[in-house]
Amino acid sequence: MKLPALPFSKPAGARNASGALLSGEEDELSALRKKNTELQLQLELHHLVIERYRKFIEDGESKSIAELRSLVRPADSAIVEMKILISDQFRPYVYEQNFLHAVQKALDTIFAYRKVSMPVSFWTSFGDITRLHAGEDIDKALLLCSLLRALGSDSAHVLIGKEKNAWVAFDFGEKHYVVDIANRTMSAYPLGDDAIRAFMHAVQYSFNDKEYQDFSEP
Repeated sequence: MKLPALPFSKPAGARNASGALLSGEEDELSALRKKNTELQLQLELHHLVIERYRKFIEDGESKSIAELRSLVRPADSAIVEMKILISDQFRPYVYEQNFLHAVQKALDTIFAYRKVSMPVSFWTSFGDITRLHAGEDIDKALLLCSLLRALGSDSAHVLIGKEKNAWVAFDFGEKHYVVDIANRTMSAYPLGDDAIRAFMHAVQYSFNDKEYQDFSEP
């Protein structure tokens, strides 16, 4: 018995005998090109707005050395949420026993964030950093320092280098720890080690929410 011929339809993305795209795929590519053109236009418009108001934005975002302390915020809602997520993994969280493990969990999260370069001088909120999983090195340093302060470290502070490098340092036990944000590393040194004294020559500012030091002054 001869079976009736089944209707045939080309799969999505198929081409005709001449190799040309089918109309459905042509429409899809055309829509993508249109969307890309619209996105490029939006980027150009955003660039125009930023350039026009650059001075106004940067004047509003500028901070004195003393005001840098206000950027370390252990009680910020995004920091509190991160602290809870980390400390809940220990049940109970005991600073003397669990702090270094908590630091490593914090670093695993923050080191995974992408590095970005803002088009203007602009301090990114902790909520925006955690939402975007991205930020400038100094913003990530502020986030980490705030989180370590929330986890119980009285000594955690941000270090800003003469070349605008950013580190976070803290003491725990008999050691001094330095987190290099750009290189995603943490190093430990005995308290008073010569390497730490040499390293501090590259530091211009040191601060947390309680105090600041300006090493740029003679």
